[in-house]
Amino acid sequence: MTMRALGLHAALAVAASCSAGALAHAQTNDAPWQPGHRTTSRLPNEIDAERTARTGDGVYGRFDGLFDVAVEAGAAFDEDAPSGAVLASAHYMFMAGIYASYADGLGDANRATRRSLSFGVDVRPAFIPRWSNNLQIGNGLADLVIDSISLGVGAYFREPRGRTFGDARGLEVSLGFGIPLTSDVEGPWLGARGYLRWDDPGASGAPPAEAIGLATLGWHFMVGG
Repeated sequence: MTMRALGLHAALAVAASCSAGALAHAQTNDAPWQPGHRTTSRLPNEIDAERTARTGDGVYGRFDGLFDVAVEAGAAFDEDAPSGAVLASAHYMFMAGIYASYADGLGDANRATRRSLSFGVDVRPAFIPRWSNNLQIGNGLADLVIDSISLGVGAYFREPRGRTFGDARGLEVSLGFGIPLTSDVEGPWLGARGYLRWDDPGASGAPPAEAIGLATLGWHFMVGG
């Protein structure tokens, strides 16, 4: 065997010995992979499964149906004594929907408004952006309260004192929120809402905006899908 062949064999033997030593070192220092452990790096805005299991899924039953339907009853507060009020609403994916409300002075002839009816559109903008970006707090009460914050725009018809129903009408805007009495979207909720109403907005001599508050107890349930 030539010197060149001997040198090649020696080099290969040294390389094999180094590779075996490195492999043995890696095997003794690296913990073996276990099922369920992460094998890749995280992506931006990735849903954290471990956090979700620890803090709640951020949905709280809202994917059980396409529409959140709510029926509420309570009291409306204006410059006169409180009046009875009922409110019904339906929101697609808990976000965009419609509402109708009715308030009645229950026979109080001294009220400036004896009864009123309103309807319009209502938007709750927080749920899908918050959930899709994994921004849930993890507490069902807090997450649902944040997601329930809504802005409404609609029209109303009212019966002023001494006149007939519909003699006064105009535009209303509202801001409201709800408080679930459970950690799920379905079930009882407390509601609070503030309205600003303008009779015949833009008309000459129209009165200033009237502020109205609404406090309710209602029930939400998911339907469709």
